[in-house]
Amino acid sequence: MSLCLSPNVVAQSPITIEQLLAKPSTWQISTSLAYRARSMSAVQQERQSGGSLGLRYGLTPRVELNARVQEWQSSLELGAMELRQHSRSFSVGGNWLVKPESSLPAVLIEARGELYRDGSDGRHSAPGGLLALTSYKSIDPLVLSLATAVTLQRDYRIGGAVVSPGVTWRIEPGVNFAVNSSVTLFGSVALERSNASYVDDSLLAASQERIGLRGGIALALAQQHSLFISGDLASDRSGGMSLQWFYEF
Repeated sequence: MSLCLSPNVVAQSPITIEQLLAKPSTWQISTSLAYRARSMSAVQQERQSGGSLGLRYGLTPRVELNARVQEWQSSLELGAMELRQHSRSFSVGGNWLVKPESSLPAVLIEARGELYRDGSDGRHSAPGGLLALTSYKSIDPLVLSLATAVTLQRDYRIGGAVVSPGVTWRIEPGVNFAVNSSVTLFGSVALERSNASYVDDSLLAASQERIGLRGGIALALAQQHSLFISGDLASDRSGGMSLQWFYEF
């Protein structure tokens, strides 16, 4: 895939950068599997696992439209007691390469809105969305990137109570290194803050911050196939792994 990078800007574009935008007039299927665990104490453990299936289409060389179905399950162990939750959602979005890379960094905007979410807390229409901005600059043989994102969720009702989820902010500087046309190594540091959540006027969850380290490898298995494998560790005693596969046609 190409993001309109000039040949004299970087010798080999990392696979991670190429996957930011679908090729024009090209469809792409994306799937992912993820697992995450957090140890809050000796008797309190939290686990999350999930997957997604997405469809992307390159409308123009600088605009992509996409849709995604996600499903995840979480469990919270409190001694001998275990609480389980199961959710699924459907979202649509788009990516826009506002400014291709030149002597200045490239700028890409992603907007995504959830149309539907169904889970243990009920069924919700248009529950929230995400707005993200990614900038990257080639400094051969590396590509430096900076991703920022804000996730918003609407208030919703459980019984007679109103739940007000907190806004989540994220900033993630990273580095991408193309070993060759088939292998890319990547790593990043993520800073994340989740604002407090409330039920009516009572505090449900206090605001929290965390710092995470992420690293992985991206493989171009064939002309149309790409595979991302990554893992991360965070300051809130959590860690996880994810697997992503992309196929374009």
